[in-house]
Amino acid sequence: MMARFRFFPVLFAALFAALVLGLSARAASADGAACSWASVVAGGELAVTLLKPTTAPASNAAPVVIYLKNLAAPRVGTEPDAPILRDLRAAGHLVAVLDYAGQTNARVPFLNRDLGKLRADLRARIFLADHRLDEAHVFVVPEGCRLKRDVAFAKDGERTLAMDLIYPSNPRQPVGAVIEFSCDNENRFGNTSLSICSDTLLDGFATEGFAVAMADHPVATPYKGLDPMPDCALKSKAAVRTLRAEGVALGMNGKVVPVGLSRGSGMALMLVTTEGRTDFEGFGRHTNTSSAVQGGVVMSGRFTYLDLLPDDKMLPRYAKAWGERESQLETWRQHCALDYLTRPTLPLFLTINCTEGPDALHQMEVLRKRLTALESPFTFQMDNYPRGHKVTLDPEILDAMKDYLRQQLR
Repeated sequence: MMARFRFFPVLFAALFAALVLGLSARAASADGAACSWASVVAGGELAVTLLKPTTAPASNAAPVVIYLKNLAAPRVGTEPDAPILRDLRAAGHLVAVLDYAGQTNARVPFLNRDLGKLRADLRARIFLADHRLDEAHVFVVPEGCRLKRDVAFAKDGERTLAMDLIYPSNPRQPVGAVIEFSCDNENRFGNTSLSICSDTLLDGFATEGFAVAMADHPVATPYKGLDPMPDCALKSKAAVRTLRAEGVALGMNGKVVPVGLSRGSGMALMLVTTEGRTDFEGFGRHTNTSSAVQGGVVMSGRFTYLDLLPDDKMLPRYAKAWGERESQLETWRQHCALDYLTRPTLPLFLTINCTEGPDALHQMEVLRKRLTALESPFTFQMDNYPRGHKVTLDPEILDAMKDYLRQQLR
């Protein structure tokens, strides 16, 4: 009998706990609800305010904006938060306002660790687990910045190539822009590919006052390791021209630097090495606007098909597409971003991880040797933290990259 009476307090406690959890779950889904997220930079929890979309998303899953407030980097956009947040919600975004409360390390290069963790936690359903998220559209937007989606720059048959822009709204002075070409060939700000590659470059550099643009890769899905010329150069230059033309009304200064890893690195280098060639112009929109870039951040990738390791696994695929190299040398040459480089060019920033595959390390070495032979200026920093085929999170390299972009885009 006593055991039965002892059971009632336990049962009551369990029911009470269930009630509290239920109320908490409902509070977490309510508009303006507060929650928290574990930050590396802060060494603890940061406050998050969730704001539901005021217009129903196009699908059951909502695109996401992580809106960063009170960072250590100076705010560049002068527009107040209220109208920006209103318009993001009206466009169907779930907005998570993440408040850094003036943490002194909440800026590049230290902030990039958090930006990588944010995307990883979203992918693992650790953060915002109670919400149906459109993981193909996850944007990190610093305070005072606006998001402009689906800016078309070219047509490729039935496919429209476009870009998403994040830019300081009403900056005190015009800002430069950083452009990257998507690595998954389908979703520009797809969270999965950005998380897998630890790609925090655009997310991070937006917090430093640059405008950033993620553009569709010139090659449609499925990607088979081929970046055919002149097609890729025509489309990538159309993206730069459109970014420059659109930027006039958005407070940009007309200067653009491409950045890239893997298939995106070839696009970044190609924009530099084909500079001034009229045979790569005239495609897409804004054909009277310049496609010139002011530099390039080039990470691991393929830059020439004329100097490959003998056991490169891609050799059979190239031979099938272009014919045998010995008999079709000029065809192979015309597809190489590096082999358009015949004279000194703008300063480049190069980096690669020490544990990349031998093919990628060889390609970076070939690029460095060609630039050295031409006495073309470049900075090279090896990422010595073994992480493989990923964008660097090394603070020293990211800091140097930030300084490089400031120099080229100021």
